Amino acid sequence: MRGWPMFDSPFEFCSVCRQYVLLDQTEPQCAREHACNVNVACPLARYFTGFDFGAAARASEQPSPRARRKSPGGLGT
Repeated sequence: MRGWPMFDSPFEFCSVCRQYVLLDQTEPQCAREHACNVNVACPLARYFTGFDFGAAARASEQPSPRARRKSPGGLGT
């Protein structure tokens, strides 16, 4: 194939970081990549389509609130 390769990921210009950003990621991933300030609202937030599988995995590793409760002084249930 000659010329420019096809690029099928959605992208948009971000007025905060002044760069084109890929929208097939999550907003936190984009913010880390472009060093965005956490105090600035993302103008493209509604367009991100990605799913952070790493965050989902970390959340599933956390014990449930029920599992974190301790029994009162070993008195049984």
